[in-house]
Amino acid sequence: MAGALQGIKVLELGHWGVIPMGTALMADCGADVIKLENPKGGDWIRGFTSIEGISLEQKGIHVTFELMNRGKRGMAIDLKRKEGRQIVYDLVKGADVFATNYQQDVLEQLHMTYETLSKLNRGLVYAHLTAFGKKGPEGGKPGFDYSAYWARSGVMGKLAAAGGPPSTQRPAYGDSTTAMMVAGGIAMALVSRGKTGEGQQVDVSLLGTGIWTSNFDLQIYLMSGQEFPNTDRQKARNPLWNTYQTKDGRWMQLVMVISDVYWGDFCQAVGLTDLERDPRYDSHARREQNRESLLPVIAKTMASKTLGEWEQIFDKRNLPTSRVATIPEVANDRQAHANGHFQELDHPIAGKIKLVAAPVQFSKTPAHVAGPAPQLGQHTEEILLEMGKTWDDIARLKEQGVIP
Repeated sequence: MAGALQGIKVLELGHWGVIPMGTALMADCGADVIKLENPKGGDWIRGFTSIEGISLEQKGIHVTFELMNRGKRGMAIDLKRKEGRQIVYDLVKGADVFATNYQQDVLEQLHMTYETLSKLNRGLVYAHLTAFGKKGPEGGKPGFDYSAYWARSGVMGKLAAAGGPPSTQRPAYGDSTTAMMVAGGIAMALVSRGKTGEGQQVDVSLLGTGIWTSNFDLQIYLMSGQEFPNTDRQKARNPLWNTYQTKDGRWMQLVMVISDVYWGDFCQAVGLTDLERDPRYDSHARREQNRESLLPVIAKTMASKTLGEWEQIFDKRNLPTSRVATIPEVANDRQAHANGHFQELDHPIAGKIKLVAAPVQFSKTPAHVAGPAPQLGQHTEEILLEMGKTWDDIARLKEQGVIP
């Protein structure tokens, strides 16, 4: 069955995380994504081999590169050479999308800017990812998601424990979030092109996505000048919107935001029936006012049973709670697998592997991982032949060093 983006051709001049992940989502949805790489090493992430002492090279493949580039075709081409640029220009004429996260000055040196490429194809959607945005005093400043998304946008500071040091990010959280913005922005621009026939430039930044992620905190501040305090679980204003440790040392998140709706059922579930009509706690306002006495009571009660026991009790009453899951638990979560959040791929090198799947589900045009990530330059000759080049042309390009 054809994907939602079947027939859409995407040229990706990307490295590291955001643009490769954004175009991987498009490949999952059926787009023909051609990854353009420098013949000398390719995407920089190919050389990023370990995190926290864990090798990224498993079963003969680069795990992170595979995640970010599955289902694409790979073309190795030297864009510093006029002949290499001309090949890309010819590809642009028949493409729908050009996506890049190269810095603006590099794009200018390579003659791969929106101003240059849009002259070749008025319908081209040109997506450009930057760290801090293209305008302003720091326009074009280099950065990663750790700096531009996590630290600069306020996310890092607000997730810290009250009075504690900044919270440390996990790899690619900001990249993954921003990649969805890239894919969504491109899709909206394609819809617009369907109405007007005109392409356009789509600008996305890690900082901008981080600000959107922080929008709840920021909007309150913009309207009132007040800042929400950082969360302190030992002083939570709503005791039913908090984390508690269970008997077996695990943690559970309660999310009973409008607590009056749940208070009675909660008291019955945890065996605190004597507190249900206690005048200190019989309304949200009173529970907030008297939280210092209520929080330790709930904490002691939650510590009396294991995580599994509490899950059965709360699920039976349909109370909004969840375990704080570990990564191994998520990878083996029956609920996640039942909803298609992982996909098995028969990889030509690694054998059967599982990949994190696209988070969006379509009823009539399902997304799926179409194939493995390309080896460096794997499809160069195939793409050139599709363009009408001959084997003699390909031999000449190799002699000139334009392709490997």
